This record gives sequence, structure tokens and C-alpha cells, in this order.
Amino acid sequence: MNGWARATARHRRRSRPTRLFALAIAACCTATGASATPPASASAAVHATGTLQGASWRIDIPAHWNHRLVVFFHGTTDAPVVFSPKDAVSPMFDPILAGGYAVVQSGYSEGGWAIESGSRDSERLRRYFATRYGTPRQTLLMGMSMGGALIARAMEKQPDVYAGALSLCGAVQPSDGLLERGFALRAAFDFYFPGLLGPLVPVPRDYRPDSKTVAKIQAALDSSPEARRALLRWYGAADAKNLAAIIASVTDDTRNLQQRLHGNPFDNADLIYVGSGDDYALNDGVRRYTADPRAAAWLSRWYTPDGRLLHPLLELHDVRDPLVPANGVYQYALIVERAGHAANFVQQYVDQEGHCVFTPQQIGRAFHELTQWVDAGPRPRPGKLPR
Repeated sequence: MNGWARATARHRRRSRPTRLFALAIAACCTATGASATPPASASAAVHATGTLQGASWRIDIPAHWNHRLVVFFHGTTDAPVVFSPKDAVSPMFDPILAGGYAVVQSGYSEGGWAIESGSRDSERLRRYFATRYGTPRQTLLMGMSMGGALIARAMEKQPDVYAGALSLCGAVQPSDGLLERGFALRAAFDFYFPGLLGPLVPVPRDYRPDSKTVAKIQAALDSSPEARRALLRWYGAADAKNLAAIIASVTDDTRNLQQRLHGNPFDNADLIYVGSGDDYALNDGVRRYTADPRAAAWLSRWYTPDGRLLHPLLELHDVRDPLVPANGVYQYALIVERAGHAANFVQQYVDQEGHCVFTPQQIGRAFHELTQWVDAGPRPRPGKLPR
């Protein structure tokens, strides 16, 4: 997912979605480099930035703050997000701030699959906010893409802190299963186009999912419509317009994790490819890889849900999300159900294509659904997001 945001950039531009940024959960410590903004009051809004132990952060508090806080988790980025005092507030937060909620977001101290550091850095920020501006009377979570995994983890580990959560195109299912799927797609691509992208284990350190790489993959797919159709049928969530970018991006995710973990966390040795329309040949010819046990264990730890969901979590997804497929969230729903907490989870959707292509209005509507639910209102109905 490191490059997955790039994979659907065309779709986001076409749909004019809000920009993706996210938060984590925060804890103690002192801030350095914070902008000199006074505490929130009835007449002065706060827009502050700073750094906590190597992680950039941003705090936005409306003038009419209702003393409720939203901790936001962003998705994967190649490098840590750095906030500037000159940056305007993202439109995605307009409905939240207009409702009187404060928003805090950490840029994390690491890029890539930053579940571990994102959790730690955001908890520091949450605690710093409470020390600087006062303990909120209610704290909620909100996040996008990888931020969904951060949300699920925070809801499980800190039910005494968080009253509810909104996940937007969230990667809430077990992380290894989601990322293994991309690895298996790249291995299948190599079966049809051997040697085109170089080795998969390990991916070369200088590999980049840039426009040149995407164009090379696209040219190969165009040269063999049969292979392209087989890959699309097996993967299920992509189309001919974005498959090349997805293959380029999941390869970069593989490179990032292999380098970070000093081993390959992915495995397709026991996978039987089904649904490609070319299953016999694909299974007979695809190269099989086994995972490094230590690397695989780290990825499982960061992160596999345990389903201990004690408070409401609303998940909103695009039906045609090619990066974090909407049907994968059902795995999380089953985990929560097995743990006895199915009543605290609802998934809704919008009829759109792309990864996290929600409008601020749709985010605002989903956030309203969540806050009503948290405040003892009706449980949202699963299905299409109400207008």
C-alpha cells in the first residue's frame, strides 16, 4: 500500500475526492517546534504544528470547540508526513471541525507500513493534546487505508480512551492476508512476463513504482490480452486502467517490507490460484516462495485484529476500491462476530471507483452516523451510505 495511493491517482483526480491524510493515537512527552498558538477559547481557533520525538503533528481546534476530540490516522506514505504551519486544513475535516470537534494527526516517524510507529507516535500526540488543551470529554478515532488497521488496534487496546471510530477505506482485515494478496498478484504477473521487473525476492533496493515502471507493465499487459484477463479475473478488484499501477505499487510495498524486516514476510507456496480462467497453467508455472519466519511474525503482529471491539466502529468503503477491496472488510466483521461483538461493527459503502475517493460531504455524513450511534442513538444500517 506504500504506492497504492499513487495507483489510483487518476481515479481520485477524476472523482475530485478529498486528499488522504491520517492520524494516529498519541501519548505523553513534550513538544518541540510547536507553533505559538494560544489554547482554544470561544473566540480563537487553534491551528498548531510541531514535533514529538521525531514525528511531525498537526492540531486543529475550532473556536466553538465542544471539548470532543478526533484522532486521525493517515495511510501509507513513502516518507513520514511533515506538517507546515502554512498548510491549509484539508477539506475532508471541514464537516468535523464545523461540528465543533478538534482534530489531531501525527505524521508518524516512519514511512511505509507504519502500524507500530504510527500507534506509538499518535498516542504521544493524544496525551500531549490533553496536557496542553485539557482532557476531552470524548475521544473518537478516524482514519484512512492503513489508518483503518491503526483504528482497529487502538479500539482493541484502549477501549477506556476511545468511544468510537470511523474507518474510511480501511485495511481492517489481517494485514498479512491483505499484503500477501498483492505479493501473489506480482508472482502471477512474473509467470506471464518472466524477468520484466527483476526478482521478487528480494525486490531490488533501487526499484521505484514510477511512471516509467507503470508504462513498462502496461505495455506488457497490452501485448498479451489473455494474460491481462487472467490476472484481472484472479485479482478481482482492478480493471484494465489501473492494473499496471497496482502491480507496480504492490511490488514497492514488498520491497519496503523486505528491507525493513531484513527478510521476506510473504508466502505463496501453499496458495492455489483459482478463478483466473488459466488456473492449471498458472498453478503449474508460477514461482513459489516461502516467508522468512521472523519477518512474517512481525507482519502478523502489526497487525492482526482480535475482534475485541467494545465500542462502535463504522467502516465506509468505495465498492470499486482496487487497493483495499471492499469485500476484504468482511474478514474483520467475522473476527468481531466470533469475539461476540458484532453489534459494534457496521460497514457501509458508496457507489464509487478508486481508493478513498470520498467527498467531504460523504465523510461528514458517515461521521454523523457514527456520532449519533456513539451518543446512544440508533445503530447505522449496513449497506449504502444514506444521503
